[in-house]
Amino acid sequence: MSQPLSSGLTLLSASTIVDVLYPHLSVKDILNVSKACRATRLAVNAWLPSAYSINKHLEPFFGDLKNTLRFRSIQAETGTLISGSQALQFFDRAHYLDSDLDLYVSCRHTLTVGVFLLSIGYQFEPTARQLASPQGSNCREHLEEVSSRTESVRRGSLFVDDYYEWAFIEEVYTFAKQHTTYGSQVKIQIIAVDPLSSPLACILHFHSTLVMNFITHDRAYSLFPCTTFLGRVGITLGRSGDLESLRKAYAKYIGRNFRISATPIPPMNLPSPIKFGIRWIGDRQTWTIELDTTDVAISDEIKRNYQMLGRPPIMLNGFTLENSWMNGATDTNPSEWHYTQGNHLLSFETVQSPILRQPLILPAHKPPEEIDDHSDRRWTSYPLAYNFVKLQEKFEVAKFEIPDLTLRTVRPELLPGWQYWDLEALRLVQEDIKNH
Repeated sequence: MSQPLSSGLTLLSASTIVDVLYPHLSVKDILNVSKACRATRLAVNAWLPSAYSINKHLEPFFGDLKNTLRFRSIQAETGTLISGSQALQFFDRAHYLDSDLDLYVSCRHTLTVGVFLLSIGYQFEPTARQLASPQGSNCREHLEEVSSRTESVRRGSLFVDDYYEWAFIEEVYTFAKQHTTYGSQVKIQIIAVDPLSSPLACILHFHSTLVMNFITHDRAYSLFPCTTFLGRVGITLGRSGDLESLRKAYAKYIGRNFRISATPIPPMNLPSPIKFGIRWIGDRQTWTIELDTTDVAISDEIKRNYQMLGRPPIMLNGFTLENSWMNGATDTNPSEWHYTQGNHLLSFETVQSPILRQPLILPAHKPPEEIDDHSDRRWTSYPLAYNFVKLQEKFEVAKFEIPDLTLRTVRPELLPGWQYWDLEALRLVQEDIKNH
């Protein structure tokens, strides 16, 4: 038999009180209230959509509600993720001056997103490296060229004239325009992702847990909300400042009243410790906010996929977090499959194939020393999904009599009759999860 709520908890969960009281609470207070009991958790969840309006948050960049909804419709179709400072501000209900909007975009969709920005008045601001390229200052040629790539030309290199270190990032394009109301300049950056990777992989490659927050067209996710918003600290997943870009990033967030922990020991005042082991996007350790999607154009295929899977497809992606400090790990070199830098090890398996619109990012079940980039052994954690993808890929190639060289040089969707199998692969991921 359930215990009756105390008068205090009843007050905190009463709908007439919620709308008056909750807007005055800090994010830390809101999270603590939500943890008090089921009634307050439900009350907080019901209040969040009105408190966290993504349309209002984005309107300064897109000018009005109409263009904001146009962008979110493109976001739904392309799988574009908003991350960086704007995602952090959204959760924190804060405002940082001169903060850009960072869009993490699959390489093949760069042209679509970039052309939209040009259509609403943004101007391309090429870097010195981009100006020296064959495309020069021609924005559309830049976008068309990167959208056509089927393999990375950047892997393993640094952007010498950009803020970003390589982390599944193919190119960075900056767009700027004058804000119509305030007269100040606003900037949007398109971060084009390695053609064989996904926007989520970029976010899992960030320097610390502090910035592992992102926004899709219908949800906002914070992967480490307790450390970020209760402890106001980022646990280092970078190299603790041995790169100039990392030192700048740390200084920026320290200036915004966050702390950066260079050790794997989180603050002692957290209500729960960091969860090591397997993590899934949208799990109980994630702070997930459902967004209002009224008037966002969502295709029938996306709606069908949600219905068939019972959740957004991105929730069937995840990672493994290990305390490598406790395990004595010393590897400090990020690789395609895992990212270990002295303090923690964040690892994932990438299932990439021409029959998948978006690679699967799955928690790794093996220690890093057993991960062999040239062996199929690393996929045994998800045998149903992996075997299906590889067998179906062979079948599609044989059916269309497509030489392997063609798949390495031409995007599959440009081939007449090519079919994608993301939904089937994701359903098999669900079966693999049940079998673990």
